[in-house]
Amino acid sequence: MDYALKHMTFTTDATMSEAMDCCLNGGKKVAFCVDNQSKLKGLLTEGDILRAFRNGATLDMKALDFINSNPISVSDTLSIDEAKKRLGNKIQLVPRTDSEGKLVGFVDMATSEYGFLKIKSKTVTILGLGYVGLTMGLVLADTGFHVKGFDINKNLLRTLSNRETPFFENGLANLIEEHVGNSLRLVDNINDAKADIYVITVGTPVDKQTHKPQMESIIKAASSIGRLLSKDDLVILRSTVMVGTTRDVVLPELEKASGLKAGKDFFLAFCPERTAEGRALTELRQLPQLVGGLDEKSTELASRLFNEYTPTVVRIESVEAAELCKLIDNCYRDVRFAFANHVAEIAERIGVNIHEIINAVNLNYARNSIPSPSPGVAGPCLIKDPYILGTVFERYEMEASLLMAARQINEHGATSPADKVDAVLREQGKSLKNAKVFVAGFAFKGNPETSDLRDSTTLMFLERLKEYTSDIAAYDPVAFKPEMEELGVTVVDTPEEGFRNADAVFVMNNHHSYRAWNFEELLPLMSTPAVLYDGWHMFHDRNIGAHNGVTYMSTGVG
Repeated sequence: MDYALKHMTFTTDATMSEAMDCCLNGGKKVAFCVDNQSKLKGLLTEGDILRAFRNGATLDMKALDFINSNPISVSDTLSIDEAKKRLGNKIQLVPRTDSEGKLVGFVDMATSEYGFLKIKSKTVTILGLGYVGLTMGLVLADTGFHVKGFDINKNLLRTLSNRETPFFENGLANLIEEHVGNSLRLVDNINDAKADIYVITVGTPVDKQTHKPQMESIIKAASSIGRLLSKDDLVILRSTVMVGTTRDVVLPELEKASGLKAGKDFFLAFCPERTAEGRALTELRQLPQLVGGLDEKSTELASRLFNEYTPTVVRIESVEAAELCKLIDNCYRDVRFAFANHVAEIAERIGVNIHEIINAVNLNYARNSIPSPSPGVAGPCLIKDPYILGTVFERYEMEASLLMAARQINEHGATSPADKVDAVLREQGKSLKNAKVFVAGFAFKGNPETSDLRDSTTLMFLERLKEYTSDIAAYDPVAFKPEMEELGVTVVDTPEEGFRNADAVFVMNNHHSYRAWNFEELLPLMSTPAVLYDGWHMFHDRNIGAHNGVTYMSTGVG
């Protein structure tokens, strides 16, 4: 028994403490149980151990009582190709036994020990260095890969070359400082982007009028890669796309430009990005990665890449299934949020507090997880993915009525605060017309914090607000000032500047720093009668209504 296997093995009389040490020391998060003749009795994974402890197990209990006593195993006489077929979607490691049932080794999807691809010897090119591409490229570089980053945005490349952060993301600055110019090399000429693995992360916007996905960037990226392709290269599409794009759009472009045949000469997979801005660098290393390959080899190679930094890889049956996974991920959340925003509207009419109602029905009731309402739902994913999935419905002559209704509710939620506040001010002898207004929160979300203004609900709100007034002060603790100034607002450095002489204050995202605001000092600065609109119900317990002349309003509160 070799050294690695020995340290992953425990006997039938071992305690949970001893078995846990084997599981962790082996580096594979799996330990094998054998009897005194080295015959395999079962295995114990890190997940098995966690479940056992949650169910009351203790360190001194016998590990034998908690093992999987019927694991998939393969004979040591079985060929490697046949052994690999025994690896299912979630099974990454299989024990090998001899004719007597003795443990002699294991087949591991994550190593090259049995002839698997030595993936870290391969160079990776990321096409598109936005939120998705840059974070993935830096995590790959941090894992030990040699990465090239290509983007047509010269200003972005210049910013990165200076080791400056182009957007806010927790931990991003440190990785840029460490890896840009070293294990992550920036290239501005596609001919210098030659690699073994190509990852397409370019954007796929939807047309603002037709709401149809625009595929030009995807097609151009695929054609560019095709001219660089060599035999055995791997191409991964990571952009959010219509179902069918990998097979019907990207594959033909790659084959036409390269003269090679997919599945034979090169390999192709769709592996959706799933991270949330603000915690992308953490989630890239923690979240399960979905992989849908054009064929088995494509799936295997893409799985091997992500296995280097992601603990769980889930193999999806096809590229189309993987494309649909990404769309339903985001569309499900949009529908959930729309439900909350919809019932918030009726709560306002009835004159009740929807936040208290949602908390009540969620409390200790496992079947419910109703989210809190907000001033609309947006961001570069949720605002467009329902329209992309809606286009898929149309292709199959179906109506996406639920998706479209949800989107309309969420978009309406972004513009309605201006009208609601104007109505209250009119009751007090004022109006929003030519009023001085302060808007806090321009990034599309505040928690986790991001600087991203793309498709923010605040931008939708701003369009409606400008129909009332142009005297708008703006503040965001994370967003970049030049980007905000381009919106035609006066950017202030402190909340105090914004509150001073304001007729109305709108809090449009939920950044944690707002909770530290001192309303005893801020509210007297306003020009009363005035309104504070709390879009995220962050200040409901601050007794703002006690301040003479300031009316407190919040989403979902009648």
